Amino acid sequence: MKASRLIASLTACLSLSLIACGGGEADLDVPEGEAPISVEQGLGYPPHCPNGDLIYWLENVQACTAKCGNTRQNGQPATQYAACQSNITGTRTLINVRYCIPGCELL
Repeated sequence: MKASRLIASLTACLSLSLIACGGGEADLDVPEGEAPISVEQGLGYPPHCPNGDLIYWLENVQACTAKCGNTRQNGQPATQYAACQSNITGTRTLINVRYCIPGCELL
């Protein structure tokens, strides 16, 4: 009785860990030939790319504010992304939603 419970528990844990790590089959409703709009793999961690292939860029750059991001300095809030230049659509990763471009003048 205890052995069967142990086996059932181990099987359940293995199944859950495979699903959590992306090992299970996921159904994507993306038409064939089209890439997903964004692949945000892990907040804060850039993708693993070959040497010299990693690029960073900013989107949603906003107007200068007095308290930018996690600082109390003038700056422009923006969203920072990273990807492998050889496969931008497949490796696009959200890095920081509170990125701050320092050194702007308040109007």
